[in-house]
Amino acid sequence: MITRWAPSERLLSFDRFNKMMEEFFGPTDETRTTFIPSVDIKETDKKIEFYCELPGVNQENVDVELVNDRLTIRGRREFDREEKKEEFIAIERAYGSFQRTFTLDSAIKADEITASFKDGILTVTVPKAATVSPKKVPIDKGK
Repeated sequence: MITRWAPSERLLSFDRFNKMMEEFFGPTDETRTTFIPSVDIKETDKKIEFYCELPGVNQENVDVELVNDRLTIRGRREFDREEKKEEFIAIERAYGSFQRTFTLDSAIKADEITASFKDGILTVTVPKAATVSPKKVPIDKGK
């Protein structure tokens, strides 16, 4: 048997479900204080590139840092305070702080790392250092 719902009935059911979830977990805008941006990583022989999706984030609110072998991208997406939250029917986008950290397992040129921000995509390019070939060290015979 197929049950057919009128579009307005579907919205009412969804609204009831949302209210039930809010009663259990709390208001949705309070639970969306952090988010995890998607990152694509591309590696070649010469570099590693990170493409971090940051729609709605101002470039001034983004920080890229390298400490030892760990690359960290962090920042904050702000809710537009000029709009009143009470006027929204739903708020599904996450706001607040974010941080992604990646361990680099290749030798890199730390002083040549670059970052650019365009159309909501942060691109971080990490050039690789020339790989060091192992060298066998001869041991002198003691005299």
